[in-house]
Parts: sequence; C-alpha cells; structure tokens
Amino acid sequence: MALAQSEGVDVPALIESYERGLVALKEAEPKGLGASGKPGKLSSGLADDLALLCTKIAPTIAVEQADAWNKVMVTALSDLPGRVAREAAQAALHTPMRFLNEVEGVIREKAVPIGYRHSMALRRLRELEAAIRRALEPDQPALAAPNPEPELTVEQIRALTPELRSIGVKIGAITQDQVAHAIRSNYVPHEEAA
Repeated sequence: MALAQSEGVDVPALIESYERGLVALKEAEPKGLGASGKPGKLSSGLADDLALLCTKIAPTIAVEQADAWNKVMVTALSDLPGRVAREAAQAALHTPMRFLNEVEGVIREKAVPIGYRHSMALRRLRELEAAIRRALEPDQPALAAPNPEPELTVEQIRALTPELRSIGVKIGAITQDQVAHAIRSNYVPHEEAA
C-alpha cells in the first residue's frame, strides 16, 4: 500500500525538502543569506510577503522606513521555520490590522497551527518512508493475525445489565441475536418451575 501511495514520488527528497523548510530561518539562512552567499530564497520570500503587509497597512510610508521595517521584521521572525513564517505572513495578509506593530504578533499566532500541520506532514512522510523500506525488505515474516476477542458466553451475556447489553450491541461486541438467545435460555415457564 505504501508503495502504491508513493508511486512517482521521491519520498526521501520530499522529506529532505520539508526538513529544510522546518529549520529556523536564522539557521537555514544565517543573516538572510543562502549557502551560495546570495540572499536566501526563504528570507527573500518572507521579505516580499512582509512588503505586501507593510503596503497594505501603511501605504504612505517612506521607502527607507519600509525597507528598514522589513529588515527588522525578517530578523525578528527568523526564529520561525522559513516555510512556516512565509505561510503565516501570507495568511496575515487577510487579517485586518491597523498598525505595523501588530504584524509580528499576528504572524506568530498564525504560525502555530501552520507549524503543527507541517510537523504532522513530515511525520507522516517519515512513516511512509519507513513503510516503503519495510515493504522492500525481502523475506519479512508475515504479521500474525491479531487475537480475536473471546466471545461472551450465554451466562456472561445474561449477567450483564440491560444497559450494558445495549452498549455491547452498539459497539459490536455482541449481537442482538446473542442477547435474545441468552435471555431465552434463562426463561423457565411457571409450570415447570413449580
């Protein structure tokens, strides 16, 4: 199943890409620079996202002030993973704000569920990779079938309260036929009892 789900997808490369995107921006791109010494892709992208926010909130701000604010904000948000910071900044564009000093708080608030979602995706990718690795290993013993729950005896069903019998039927632990059989087998006509 894992092999079928991953057909045509380079799962290890996808995991590596996710891992890079989930490293704090200041570690992935120190001082906003990538490995080549040029401006980093995530830092530059975050700066572009922040420029949009700045223009939305303060359209009349001077270019020098906007550039300075932008640099400060990229640095302030550099403790967030780059991918998460960018998505949060893009989501913040749709949040009403009156002042530039609100931007960092809104981005950090939006970053929490985004970071969680990306962490879960990375965990699932790692599980998929492990399942693929297991599927490709030769001569793996088949998994033993789980031990089925033992069936309740007529006496045990009869000993249950009507409420517990009802719950047992609802969860599939017993059937309505088993309940009816247990109750019938406990019935003793009055003539025979005397």
